[in-house]
Formats: sequence, structure tokens, C-alpha cells
Amino acid sequence: MPSTYIPQHLIHAHLPPPPSIPNAIPELRIISDEAVPLTDEDYAEPLHPDHAVSAIHDQPTNLLARSIYNGHVLELRSFNAVISKSKPRGLDGTEIIRIFFPEQLRALAQGSIVISKRDKRLFITVVSQANIVYRLDFPLGTFRPNTEDRFVFTTKGNEDWYEEWEVPEDVVVTCSGISPWTALDENTLILGGGDGGIVRVTRSGYWSPDSGQWTATHHRASSRLRLPSLFSRSANTDEQIISFAQHQKTDHIPILYTLSRDRKLRTWNPSNGACLRTIDVRSTSQDLVVRGSQDSSSSTLLEDGSVNMIRVVPHPSSASRYSHLVIAFSSTPYNPISAGTFVIYRAATSSHSVNDLIPAGEKICSAASAGAELRGYEILPTIKSEGIDSGWKLAVTWDKKGSIFGETITVDDIFQFTTYIENNDALLLSEWQQIASSNEIESFDAAYFDNILSSDPPNPADPEDNGDIPAAFIQHLFHPGRFSILTLTTALEDYIHQLSRRNQAQQIATSFASLSKRFGGVIGSQIEMEFSPQTGAPVVEAYRKKLKLDWLGVWANIRDLDKQARWPISTILVDRDLLILTREGISTSLPDEIAGLVDRLGASDIDPNQFLELSEGSLRKLYPAIAAPKARASAIAVSMAGHYISDILKNQDAAENTGTALDDLVNATADRLATITHEPPEVIAGGIWDDHVEELLSENDRAAVRRILSESPSISRALNESLSIIEQVSVPFSTNEVEEQIWSGSGNALLTSAIAQLIETRFNLARSVLLVTFFHLFESRDPSYEDDEGEELIETLAKASVVFHRYKVLKWVSDQTGEEARERSKTGKSNKRKLNGGGGDDLLAEGLGSLRMRESGEEDSGLDSDSFDVGYSLIHSLLSRQLPQSVQTGTINRFSETAITFLSSINPISPDQTDIEAQKFDIQLSYRILVDGHAQLAGAITDMYPLSAGIAYVRGRAYLECRMVEEAVKFLEKAAAGCKDGSLEPILTSTSGPNGLSEYYRHICRVFDDQGADQPVVYFGQLAIQSNKSDVGFIKDLWTKVFLASIALGRYEDAYSTLTSLPFLDLKRDFLGQLISVMCENNEVGRLNSLGFIGFQKDVEEMLRFKARNSDPLRFPNYYKVLYSWHIARGDYRSAGEIMYLQGRRFSEGKSSKIPAFELSAMQARSYLAAINALTLVDKRNAWVSVPGVPSKALRGIKRRKVSRYIPEEEFSKDKKSVDIISLADIEMEYTLVLSQLRLSSHIPDLHEHGITISPQEVVGLFIQRGMFDIAQSSAASLKVDMTDLFQALAARCVELSRLSEHNGDFSAATFLQSSPVTARLKGSPSALSIKYLQSALSRHDSSNTNWKYRQVVADTLFDMNKDKMKKWQMPVWLVQWEMERDPELWIGKALKYGWVEEALGWTLDLVRKATPPELLPPNKSDSANLPYNLIDRVLKASGEGDEKDEKNVQQKSTLLKEEVERRIKGLQKLRN
Repeated sequence: MPSTYIPQHLIHAHLPPPPSIPNAIPELRIISDEAVPLTDEDYAEPLHPDHAVSAIHDQPTNLLARSIYNGHVLELRSFNAVISKSKPRGLDGTEIIRIFFPEQLRALAQGSIVISKRDKRLFITVVSQANIVYRLDFPLGTFRPNTEDRFVFTTKGNEDWYEEWEVPEDVVVTCSGISPWTALDENTLILGGGDGGIVRVTRSGYWSPDSGQWTATHHRASSRLRLPSLFSRSANTDEQIISFAQHQKTDHIPILYTLSRDRKLRTWNPSNGACLRTIDVRSTSQDLVVRGSQDSSSSTLLEDGSVNMIRVVPHPSSASRYSHLVIAFSSTPYNPISAGTFVIYRAATSSHSVNDLIPAGEKICSAASAGAELRGYEILPTIKSEGIDSGWKLAVTWDKKGSIFGETITVDDIFQFTTYIENNDALLLSEWQQIASSNEIESFDAAYFDNILSSDPPNPADPEDNGDIPAAFIQHLFHPGRFSILTLTTALEDYIHQLSRRNQAQQIATSFASLSKRFGGVIGSQIEMEFSPQTGAPVVEAYRKKLKLDWLGVWANIRDLDKQARWPISTILVDRDLLILTREGISTSLPDEIAGLVDRLGASDIDPNQFLELSEGSLRKLYPAIAAPKARASAIAVSMAGHYISDILKNQDAAENTGTALDDLVNATADRLATITHEPPEVIAGGIWDDHVEELLSENDRAAVRRILSESPSISRALNESLSIIEQVSVPFSTNEVEEQIWSGSGNALLTSAIAQLIETRFNLARSVLLVTFFHLFESRDPSYEDDEGEELIETLAKASVVFHRYKVLKWVSDQTGEEARERSKTGKSNKRKLNGGGGDDLLAEGLGSLRMRESGEEDSGLDSDSFDVGYSLIHSLLSRQLPQSVQTGTINRFSETAITFLSSINPISPDQTDIEAQKFDIQLSYRILVDGHAQLAGAITDMYPLSAGIAYVRGRAYLECRMVEEAVKFLEKAAAGCKDGSLEPILTSTSGPNGLSEYYRHICRVFDDQGADQPVVYFGQLAIQSNKSDVGFIKDLWTKVFLASIALGRYEDAYSTLTSLPFLDLKRDFLGQLISVMCENNEVGRLNSLGFIGFQKDVEEMLRFKARNSDPLRFPNYYKVLYSWHIARGDYRSAGEIMYLQGRRFSEGKSSKIPAFELSAMQARSYLAAINALTLVDKRNAWVSVPGVPSKALRGIKRRKVSRYIPEEEFSKDKKSVDIISLADIEMEYTLVLSQLRLSSHIPDLHEHGITISPQEVVGLFIQRGMFDIAQSSAASLKVDMTDLFQALAARCVELSRLSEHNGDFSAATFLQSSPVTARLKGSPSALSIKYLQSALSRHDSSNTNWKYRQVVADTLFDMNKDKMKKWQMPVWLVQWEMERDPELWIGKALKYGWVEEALGWTLDLVRKATPPELLPPNKSDSANLPYNLIDRVLKASGEGDEKDEKNVQQKSTLLKEEVERRIKGLQKLRN
């Protein structure tokens, strides 16, 4: 019999849900010729499509085959708890695949997945309900069988990946229908017949689908004649075969066992189909019936063949005369005492014969199994290692009222593989032992939720806030591992389906960051708050009742779906581990660790009295702390007393009527321990006891607790021993690490469940110990009494408080989901400035092994291997990314041992720890939660500890991740104290040493910099610089961060101060350029000019000039304007004028810009005007600028170039560029030209469209053409353009206006007179005003400097246009006077030239008369007064020619002229005489 007691419990892990993306899982389809295709209803009824109908696991290939979609789809996926670290290169394909069949499949058979090394193929065989055999094949690729490799499915290059063959109808009829089947190899199947016989189906030929030849042969179990069934293709008779088992030993006859409904156990030779033996399976060993005897009991088995009821166990010793054992189950479904009996036979085979089955014994099922249905059983081999002997065990899985129920029993007394000595073993070693399983879901009923949820809203001031109801249900629904994602999603879809179409569409269209958020947003969304018709106040109670009922309906649906999902299908044995395949997951049994065992004993889950009967040797190896009888009794007493008090509190309502008193006690204790650190532990405990326990314990309860504790020799010692049990976290035997393997997603999921179970049981025990410590302290003695025993008890209380607190924290961690990281990834909550090469946390990597913060920019799939979504559990998320566990060899159970190793790695309690304050491993755990992307959870876990440097650091980082910068700064500043006491060293190794404080501030500065929080960057960066004790070059990057952060904050004065204090000359110029650029880009030019830049002014000017030259002045910022304001602010007007002139030149070159040319010209004009204004303030000698290049094209013909002499030869080298000297007058000319073009653009719309350069002469001419004489004069004067054309046009306009009728004429030609300041205010006819305007223009612009040429051109124009005397044009008097005074001969000559004879006579007559009379001339000086007698002769001559000789007025004036001339001649003659 076994010598080691190993109790067990179940854990469960759900398979990953199917992806929400359609066709994410590759699908293959069997081509069907059926006329009616399958519908969604065929796939969805009666089970959920993704719930398995049957399932098998093949260990050599690590493949899990599941028949889903109600038997129409075969899903194949890799499933193994551990995988190879180095994955071999395989084919392109997938590790999971789904194959759709045209009809339902029969239950999958073990052995149907076979690898052919010869063909290098994987063959999978299935049989449908229509008796069609399907043979699938896939290439092996690089897959290595019997390793931890993952199989990759691919059909690439293999179009014919399946073949099908229908079992002949005559064979089916002959055997009375087909029942369950089994596969012997890839070419041989055995189909069970309804007549108790078998159908041997074989395939021959090459492996390819088109090369196979199939045959089916029926082999009868007896020679009795049976009438075939003509109405059923499936067997349903008493003789129907329901189970198969095989045994094959080298050089022995292969054996096939079959069990039929009539309890016939037959032995077959599968090679030829011969039935070798037949026996009735009975509950006694004497009823052996050989082949050919009469039928035995008429009772039939009710099994349908979905569960294999035969097992074959090879004999471990080759020297035994028996080769194997056969175990068969005989059920008694209606027996109220037992569900059935396991009958065991011994069998012997040889190379030529098979002996009869010899009854070895039987195991009657336990009373607890009555009414249950068998779902599978396995024979667990014995474990013999390091003094452990578990014995051979029969592990049975039942379906009891829809839930898994497991139990084990040792069978060494029947197997007798070794010498067996019968002794009086304890019942716990010899009788059925139940495998513990959690049933907490059953306790979460409507009454439970009514207890934890009040009818009043949490905030009476806000009746609309009823979020406590969704929060409570979501917390229970999304408890890690409680319900699968598929179950939750299905229930939510069912709920949405029941909504109205309007609400359906709204909920489907709404996007949520996570499934839990979707639950909160959808459920109850259609419920509206009602308002009282009398008061108008919201009826909150009715609303909350409806909302709660809505959630309770969803909860009930999820519970029902979960029962279906957890329903056991079959059992398998993988590497000595019992796995229970459920419809949607995997369950496995683990041995209890010592704290869990003690907790189960306290809850009476295991009979304490039977446990006390165990020998010390049966516990010494696995449970050494409780091996001794006294230690065992003490541990049981403490655990039972604690459970007794817990049960009393659990049945009492909390003080606030929400939850139980036990919950209230636990939460209050955790809160007080986390916040109150200055009070003694006995004071804290006294307050908790008085507030939450004292009044709830009756005297009878106290007496019962005392009675329980009296079983312990010493309560104080019992408490210390119990605390030692909890504090000790280690495997009690040596284990080895398998370096080449790692845990897969499936393994991590099961490991997560194991860790959660481990933490929960240890927390329960810690709670019990704390309660008993409270009770013993306050019920047994006065805690204020000081003696050795009192001091010891106070120390025990402190330890119990620490143990409870630490496991309360771990329990909280195990209860959290990992959705936060996924939500942050989806919603982009993390607002990082940039991603540093190491993720922005290089210092952290030093302390925690390359651990770093996962950035939001990084892709976060949230998936472990096997496509396991880690969002359901925080622990799984940590296992997959931050705390991966090494694979152990597993002396007893690798899941249990790895779970203990995990708990040991985070070391929740230090030896003899009595201080609640966070220790090294507490800080590391909280920080790992943070860096895994769960900032809110990291902040919450720090709230459970008293504030310390390490806790402050993690809390500050958590606040920072949540964008609560002010709080982050506060706590991270407090955390700096950890550099002195070394509390930060576990996560920031660089904070140790003499420069640790500076390193810490530097690290914090970098963290804030990554988050884009600039103000803390400046603050902590300056602290790091100030506290630095190492080489100044080591903090070079800090200066950069502080400077850039100051700029980002707009604190340019601080940035300038940093610049001036910078000890690195090479950075100063870079910082200077950055400061200038940012200030200009933020339009802070005024602040830029106000900065002194002492010692940097030349650099500033050079940088601004460089930016101006190499930037577009049309874009912001305009560095020309910046430089202009810089020079103006410093009184350098000449440089200011220069930069504005250069800007104008740049605008003139920007004709290809998208900005309209008109706007560019306007900008150019403003630039020139600014330059003019600036240069006007400079002394005239210095009012010039030098610019590179050549002068403006438009002014080339006007500008006079000064020629230099004695120019050095080096100035003509290739690298020298020509320089143009621009004076103020030149700029004014260019300004006038541009401004004139702008004025013309309103009259000539396309003037700027084609980039044509217009000369000044052309500009003036365009003004003249449009009658803009004022502008034309000013432009011509500024541009130094000759005005001849202008005055010619103006004279012509005067003549034109004089010829217009005052009443009927068109005076549009006179509009310039109205706008001109010369004539605008004068009254008169247009002709008179125009003459006045002409007079004024000549007065301003015609002088001796112009050699009076404008008057001449005006005279020529007037003379030429008025040759016709009939038009009666009168030459302007002022013009006549000007000309007669200046040059009368020229004037009279022009009159004669243009035919103005009469006027010439008059002007000549005036000339003669104005001459000095002869009598006034001095004697003998007759030639002192000169008259143009030749001109006079010409005038007189002209008067006698042509039409003038006939004009009376002409002749009169001619006569007068002659008389005057004669008179003057006579007078002159007298003077000579």
C-alpha cells in the first residue's frame, strides 16, 4: 500500500476563445455532393458551436482534437503545457485549424491521430454518423514527434489532403449497425457492431488519397444466427459495443478488448478479427463465463459509447507471468449507494496464445458517486522518489448534477505489481478520497447580491449614479478564471439579441475598450429612470431593482453556460498528470501543499480525525511541519477555530448592510494595517476586534472556540507553528529545471489557476490564524500585562498581521484582470513624447533583468502562446511577460511545484518579519505590475502598504502613467529618501553609491521626459545637476533635457539662464539656435529681443541671417522680420534697413509661389518702405546697404553705377561674389516702382499674372494712358523718368477738353481733375481747370534743370493740335508770357511753324513794342537793343501768303507791325546820325 498521503484538488483553465475576426482560424471544408447544405442552426443546436461534443489528446503530436459545431467540425490545435525554447523552422501554416464535414462525426477515438515516419505524414482518421471514413493527411515538415514541438498544419502543395470511403451498406446491415470505433494505426480501423462483433476496416496502397484501396470485413462474436437490422445504420442493441482497449507487446499477439452493453468483455485478435475470449463483467470474481456460454444478466448498460470504460495497464515487470491488467467499469445508475464497480482482471499473452482473464479484484465506487455519470477514469502510476510512495491510483471523473466530481483510490492491493503486505492502513490511504474543487459560484445567488448591494444609491446627492451595481457584477463576472471569455461573450450577445432592434443596432455599433467595459455599457442601457408624478423626483429604488434584475438575468445565463462549458467529456493521462477535457477547457488535479491541506482540514473538507490517524511517515516527506502528531493536532485546532469564527462572521451582515461581517473585518484590517504604522500591533488589533468581532460572538461561540483550541497542547506554539507553515514557501524535495523548455500559453493558464488556488488557501489559513490570534489575545489574557508570554504573544500578533496583510495583497493581485494593459493599448492613454532605445527605463533594467516599461507605441497583442488572451488574469499577464517560470522536472506534479516556486520567487514574507512596511520583494512585485502596463493596479497595490520610499516611487510612476503629473511629482520627490536607506536599490541599482541621489533624479527626469511632462523634467533635472558628485560630463544629457523642457514650457528666460550657465561650450551654440528657433516659431520675438544674449549677439545675428537666407519669408516665422526687430531694438537702423531690403528682394523672386503675385508685390512694397524708414534715421552718408548680386532688372536702365578704381586682384577670384551698393534713393525708386505697379493692378488685373517685369518708363506710360497724371508725375519724379510724354499727353488732354461741349460733351477725360489736389477744389470748366492743372505741373517739373523742354513739348503739342483757326483755340496766357519772357524768338518761330500767323503777328508786335525805344538808347549805341528783324520779316512775309492775305485781322496786324518796325528803324537812324 502507498506510504505517502497526497490529497488533491482540481484547477481549471479555459481554452482561448475563437478570434472575433472572421476566418481568423484557417478553415478547410470537405466537398459534399448533398443537395441541401448545412445551415447555422445545424451548427448551433443543441450545444454552443464552440463547445466540444467529444475530444481526444494525442501525446506524441501534442494535438488536441475537438469535435465542435455539434459534431460537424473537427478542430485541431497544438496543446502541451510546455514547449521548446528554440522552435524549429517549419512550414508556413497554422497551429490551429478547423475542418468542416458535411455530416456529424461520431465520437473521436483515441489513436486516430497517427504519424507515419515512412511517409513523413500526419494521418487523422474520423468516422461520421453516416458511416463514412475520412482520412486526413498533412505533411510533417520539421515536426519532431514525442518532443515539445508544435505541429504546423499546411495544405500548400497538397491539394488532395483528404480521402473518404463509405462503409458498404451490406456490412452495416450485417453487423446490425455501427457503434463506437477505434483506430489501430493509420490503415486499420475497428468499428463496433450492434451484434457484439466488430468490423475491421483496412486500407492498402500508397499514402496518397487517390491510391488507397479500402475493405471492410465483419467478424461475429458468436455463431448464433441474428436477423440484420434493416432500419438503423447505427447500433442500438443490448449487444452493442461501447468501449475498446488495446494491448500490444513486442513479440506477443496483439489484443483488442471490447465491452458491450450486456457486460460482455471480449478478447479479439485485431490482426485477423478472431474473437478469442468472452467474459461477463460481474461484481464478483467467480462469475467467469467463457466464449460460447449462455448470455448473462439481462440488465443493460445505459452508456452510449462516448466514454471509454476499459483500460489496459501493462505490467511494469517483465518477469511477471501476467503481461497486463484489464480494468472494466460496470455501472449501476439506479443504485442509491454506489454508481458502479471497477472490475480488474489479470491477463497473460505470448507470441502464440492468449490466456483467459483472471479476476484480480474490484473497487466499488464511493457513496458520493451515487447518481453520478462516469465521464472517464485513468490509472495513475505510482510516484516513488526521495522517500515518496504514492501508490497506483484509480482516478475517476464523474458528472454530478452538471458539475465535475473527482475521486481517487489506491489499487496496489489489487494490482500487486510488487510484493504486497496487507496491513491496517488509515482510511485516507485506502478508501476513496475526493478531489477538492471550488464551488463558490453556487454561493453567488440573488440573496448574495442583495446583501452586497444596497437599495439606495451610493451617493444620495446624485441619484443618477448607480454604477455600484454594474461594478459589483462585473467584478464577479470577470474574476480571473471564473468564466471563459466565450461564455461571457455568448451571454452578452444573447442579452443584446433580446433588446429591441433600435437598441441592438446602437449597442452593436458602439465600440468599447474591453469586454468588461462593454458589459457595463450594454446591460441595463435600455432601462430608464422613472420620475414620481407627485414630486417629480427620480424613483431610484425601482430603477435599481430593475437594473439588478437585468444583471441577475445575465448572471444566471452565464452560470448555465459555464456549467455546459465545464461539463467533462473525457480524461487523459499526460506525463503522469490527469487532465480532464471539458467542452471548453482543461481541468487537472494537483496535490495540496501544506497550507492548503491545513485549510481543508479546518474546513472539514478532509476528516480531521482520519487525518490524525495517519502515520508520521506518510506525512514526513511532503508535509514535514505537520508530520508530528502534536504539530498536526495544533495546526488542525488553529485552522478549525479560525474557520469557526469565519463562518460566524460570514453569516452576519456587515455594519453598513453591504456584504458580510467577515468581508468587513478583512477589509478593515487590511486598511488599518496599511495606514496606521505608529501604533503598537495590539492597539490596532484591539480596535479591529472591538469594532468588528466582539459583539458578533456569543458566549457559546466563544466556548466552542476554546474547546477547539483545547486540542492543542499550547495555543501560542500552535499559532507560531501555523505562521511558520504559511511563511515557509518551498518545495519539500529537490527539483531540477528543464532549461530547453518553457511554459506555453496553455501551461501558463493552468499555472495561473494553480497559483490563484495556492494564494487563496494560504490567505484563508492566514485569516484563520489572525482571527485565532485576536481571540487568544483578547479572550485568554489581558494584552496590557507585560511578561515573557505577553511579549511573545504580541510578537506573534505582529507576525500574524504581516502574514495576513501579505496574503491579502496577493489575494487581491490574483483577483485582478489584466484588461488595463489592453485598454491602454487600444485607447492610446499613454502619451509618451518619444521612445528611447531601451523603452525609456534603462536604469530599471539594471535591477530587474532587462525589465522595461511597455510603451503604448509598441504593438501589444495581449496574447500568450497558443493564442491565450492574458487579459483575463493579471497573474497570467505577469507569467507571460514579467515573471516567466522555469519548467521543473516535476517529482509529483510540475504545476504545483512551479506554483510554489512562483510564490517563493516573489517572497511575500521575510523570515521573522514583524513590520508591515513594504520589503524588497513587495516593491519589485508592485513595480512589475506597473511595467506590465497596469498602472492603475500598481497604484492600487501601493495603497495597501504604508508609505515608504519604494512604495512612493511605484505610486508616483503609476500616477504618471495615469497622467496625474502633480501627484506623481509629489510621490517621486518623497521616494528620493530611498537613495539614502537603500530601499530603492532592488529596482534601481544605480541609486546606490555616493552619487545615488543624482542618479535617481536623473532617472526621474528621464521618466518624465518620456511622458512629455516638461515642468517636472526641469525640476528634477536641476536637482540632478545640483546633487551630482561625479564628472560634469556625465550629466551632459541632463542640461539638454532641462533646457528643452524649459523651452517647451515657454519659460524662455529660464532656458536662457540655463544656456548662460551651461559648462559645455559645444552645446551652447546648439542651445542658442534651438532657443531662437522656438521663440520665433512661437511668435515670442519681443521676449527674444528683451534677452541680453551677452556675448552671443554676434552669434544671434549670424543665426538669424542664416535662417532668413535659407527660409521662406512667406512662411511663419519670418526671420527677416525677426532680424529687423532685433536690429531696431538695438538701434542698428542701417542693418534693419538692409534686412528689410533683402526681404523685398526675396519677395520679388517669389513669382512661382502659390501666394498671388499682387500680395507678393504688396509685401515687397512694405519691405521697401520699412527699409526706407530705417535708413531715414541714419546719417545720409551711411544711408546705404550692400547686398550680394546685381541690381533690380527694372532699374538697370536708370541706376547709375559708381565705378571704383584700384580694385585688388583677389576681389576677382571665383569665390568672390559681386556686391551691389544700394543707396536710400535707390530703395525709394524701387519702392515707387513696386507701389506704382500695385496701383496699376487695379486697372490691369493680369499685370502680375505672368511675371513680366515692367520698366519705370512703362509704368509712367501706363499711368498716362489711364489719365492718372498725378501718380504719373510722382512716379516719374521718383523714378527719374523723362516726363516729355507725360506733358505731351497732358497738353493733348487739355485741348481735348476744350473742344467738348459743356452740355453734350463726355467729360470722363476730366476725372483726373476731380481727384487731383490741384484742381479738386477749384471751380470752372474742365478746359479751364485742365489748363490750370497743366500750368501747375509745368511749374513743379519744368525748370532750367530740364532745359525747359517740357514747356517746349507742351507748346509744340498745343500748336500742332490747333492749326485750324476755326476751332478758336487760345494759347494759355501764362504759357505765352513764360515763353515770351524766356525766348520770344523761339516761341514766335514755333507759331509760324505751325501756321499761327495772326498770333505770331501779335506776339511780334508785342516784342517790338516792348523793345527799348530808340530815343531812350544811348547815343551811338543803336545796336544795344536787338530785335529779330529776320523773324519779323518772316512774320510779315507769312502774313502775305496763303489764306492770311485775305484775312482782315491779319492784314491789320501786319500793317501795325510794319508801322512799328518803320518807326523804330527811323528812330534808330536818327540815333546814328
